[in-house]
This record gives sequence, C-alpha cells and structure tokens, in this order.
Amino acid sequence: MNAASAKSAETRERILGVASVEFAERGYAGTSIGTIAEKSGAGKGLVQYHFKAKSDIAVAIVRGAFSKAPFANPLDGGAEARGVAAIVASIRGVSGAFRDDVRVRAAVRLVREYDVIPVTFPTPYVGWMARMAELLREAVDDGEIPPLSDYDVEGWHLVATFTGVQETSQRLTGRHDLPERIEQMMALQLPRLGVRDLERYLGA
Repeated sequence: MNAASAKSAETRERILGVASVEFAERGYAGTSIGTIAEKSGAGKGLVQYHFKAKSDIAVAIVRGAFSKAPFANPLDGGAEARGVAAIVASIRGVSGAFRDDVRVRAAVRLVREYDVIPVTFPTPYVGWMARMAELLREAVDDGEIPPLSDYDVEGWHLVATFTGVQETSQRLTGRHDLPERIEQMMALQLPRLGVRDLERYLGA
C-alpha cells in the first residue's frame, strides 16, 4: 500500500471511529455528517468522498461489527478451544464486545433503529449462530454433551437468549451488570444442553 492509499485508509477508519461513538451515543437520527466531519477532522467533503450518505457509514459499521471475531470467527488466542469451552469463550467474548467495543455498541443500536434508516442492513448474528451450531457438534463429538436433535436450532436459541439478556441489561443498567448476567445465563443454559460439570467450563 502506497502512502496515499495508507492515508486514505487511515482517514476512512478515523471517520468510522468517530461515527461509531456518535451513533452509539446519539442514534442514527441524532448524528449528522457535519458532526462526524467536525469531530474526525476530515471535513465534510472528505467524509462524503468515502461515504456518499450517512446510511453508507451505518452499513459499514454494521457489516464490520457482525462479520468479524468474536461473532463469526474463532477468538484471538482461542484457536485450541473446542466444543463447550469454545462456546463459553465465544459468549464471553461477545459479551465483552457489547460492553467495551464502541463499534459493536453502535452496530447494535443501528440495527435496533433499522425502521428509520433508509437502507437494508446485513443480517446480524447469522454467522455467530452458525458458529454456535458448529461448536455444539464438536461438543457432541467430544462426548461433552449428548446428541442434539437440531444443532442449528440450538445455536439460534443460544444467540437469541444472549441478545435478550444483553438488551435487558442495557435497558436496566447500561450493560454494567452484563458480565454477571451472562454467567447466570450460561449456568442455566449449559445444563439444558446436557453439560454436567459446570465448574469445568465456568469456573475460570
């Protein structure tokens, strides 16, 4: 990548970073191209060079958030984990992203506000659901849980349960209690899947 391309990529990332903070805090309607341009130091013309409309920025944030780790891909440093251990690591990783990653928080808010945004967003969570189904199959293969009737359905429900917990945590405490609530969720859900030794997986 030459110097001009590198500078252009850096500017684009800076715009997305500022936009993520604005969308997470103010929502789509409360965020303007002008504010993003001012706070990023890029200028309105340069913002619109990279993104023709505010909705294009929103799409880029949503696509970036839900297509990368920890949603669809193995967690960094967790390639060795399989089955139930990998499910726990993935859920904890996503929980941390919801709490600490402003781009994920922005993406979640934007998806929630889809009805006022003139664009079709990439469907969230589907990659994570598929990952959960894959890990459940590993857990069965490794003898950690008994065979399941439908791995895709179980993966869907794990993700849906998580999203409900995080949404409730957001509404009631601004996600301050999310780590505790997620641990409680897993302590309830894992035995339902047939996990017997909870301490082995949740003790860490």
